[in-house]
Parts: sequence; structure tokens; C-alpha cells
Amino acid sequence: MNTWTLGPLVMSGQVLAVIAAVIAAYAVMKLRLRGALPAGTGYDRPFEAILLWFLIWKLSVILFQAQSVWSDPMRLIYFSGGVRGAWLATVLTVCYVGYKDRSSPNLAVYIDSWLISILSGYTVYRILDIAFLEGNVTTNAIIALLGIGAVVIGWMREPQAGRRRMQTLFFSFVLVHALFSAVAANTWDKSGLQSQASDEIGIGIGQTAPDFELMTLEGEKVKLSDFRGKKVLINFWATWCPPCRVEMPVMQTFYSENRDNNVVILSVDATHTEVSRVVVESFRKHWGLTFPLVLDSDGQVGKTYQVSAYPATYVLDEQGIIRKKHQGAMDEEMLRKAVR
Repeated sequence: MNTWTLGPLVMSGQVLAVIAAVIAAYAVMKLRLRGALPAGTGYDRPFEAILLWFLIWKLSVILFQAQSVWSDPMRLIYFSGGVRGAWLATVLTVCYVGYKDRSSPNLAVYIDSWLISILSGYTVYRILDIAFLEGNVTTNAIIALLGIGAVVIGWMREPQAGRRRMQTLFFSFVLVHALFSAVAANTWDKSGLQSQASDEIGIGIGQTAPDFELMTLEGEKVKLSDFRGKKVLINFWATWCPPCRVEMPVMQTFYSENRDNNVVILSVDATHTEVSRVVVESFRKHWGLTFPLVLDSDGQVGKTYQVSAYPATYVLDEQGIIRKKHQGAMDEEMLRKAVR
């Protein structure tokens, strides 16, 4: 699992990549504005935009999952508005920035700086996706090269003079990116997933998940390979874990709706961290869990899968190949996308 531990804080590689991309974008904007603005002129709009975007994205879960949030307010902490929330946050943030800067004499400079910084940050994210997030190397590399080219070309003109060029470059990049991504998704990305049905055992994307055998609460033996032929979500969790308690009813609902669609959730409890098995049994009864639940009594399976924080989920295809990994609680939208 791609996680990084910073003291008591455990962060996924994807979150760190996003943070790095935002920092890179901000640094590029600062460099772009240096010398382009009149002396004594500051521009703090990026801080406002980042904060506004995050708040809208995070709180949009209320809009899209109102009933669920009402029944369990803790979802506000561990869930967000997902992709729909991200688009909503982007549209509203762009409107906010445009409204605030509409009358500024430096509007052309601001537009140029925003566009080149967004391109830079996105390019950095794509590069990090190759290095740390196990994304498709070919797709990410080509998109990163396109981004680098657009940034370099845009940087060759002064912000005031290059506004039109930067706008043209930006929207050209968006168009080419969309077309290229569509082609990739239906050609080498798709065939790449199929060809990655490797006999190599490991916990990386495209590798065969390590098999294991654990006991259920009833004392029955269950092996991961027993579910070959089905899509499997291996969910590592513990009863004392707050996000796990929020995630479990979501998992149960998803399982009830998809158990007849060749999908199974294999729930692996970190029993070596529990007070007793009685607590696990009580937890199962409380939430009415019906998917397979096994006990990692000595923690060896968690170590094999490099689980450093809970919950953590591995998504396997019908051949037992790891296709996706997720650190943190998963909501309904994430679960549906995971098994597509």
C-alpha cells in the first residue's frame, strides 16, 4: 500500500502527490508573477482558491449524499463529494476568482499565471504518478511531456504579452489530453490491464495477490484463492478504527447489492490489535455483516500486504490480479468504480 507515515499521521501516496502538485503550481505562479506586477502589488488569491475548493469539495458530500450524512454525520469527516464534488468545486472556484479579479488592471497577467501554474502542477502530478502511484507509464509519460512542452512554450512570452498564447496553449492541451486519454483507455491502457495477468506474486498493480488462509469466527478456514473467478475486495480493518466503523455499513450495502454480480468482499480483521474476538463478533452482529470475515490473528497477512493504516482495500480481478489499491474509507461511488 502506497502510504507515508509522518509521525502520527498516515497519508496515501495520492494525497502526497496532490499536495506536491499544488506546491509546484504555487511556486510556478510566484515565479511567473515576479517582475510582472507593479512594485508593492501582492496576489494572495491562490490561498483563497485552494481553501474554497477544498471546502466545497469536502462539504459537497452533503449535497450528493444528504440522507446518508444525516443518518451518520461522521461521513463528513471521512468522505467527500468525489468526482462530482471536484467538478462543482472547480466551477465555483473559477467563478469566484474571476469575479474577484474582474476589474483588476493586472487581469491579463493573472490569467496567464493561473493557466501556466495549473499546467505545471498537473504535469508534476502525472510525473509522480509514474514514480510512486503505479500509473500507466506510457500514458502518464506522454501527457507529462505534452504538459512540459506547453509550459515551456508559454513561458517564452511575458505574461502581459503572452496571455492569448497561454490561453490557446492551455485549451489545446485540454483538448489533446481528452482525445489522447480516450484513445489510451480503449487501446494500450485496456490491453495493458489484460496483458498484466502475471504469474509474479506481489502487492503491486498487475501482480498476483499473495494467497493466504485465515480462520473465520466460526473456526472455518478460508483461502483467498477460494474466490478465484470473482472480483474480490480485500478490506483490512479493525473495530477500534473510526473510519472503518463509517465504512462498514457502506461495504455491507454494496455487498448486498452486488453479491450476485460475481463480486465478493473479503473482510480481514486485524485481530492482533483487538481486545478479544468477542468484540469482533459483536461488531459483526451490530452491523449485520454477511460478507466473509476472517481473522488476521498474528498480523502476518497485514504485513504481507504492507498495511500500515486502516482501512485499506485491494481490488482483485477474476484471475486474482491486483487492479487497484485504496487507502482510507471507501464510499458507494468508489466501490462501484473499483469493480467496473
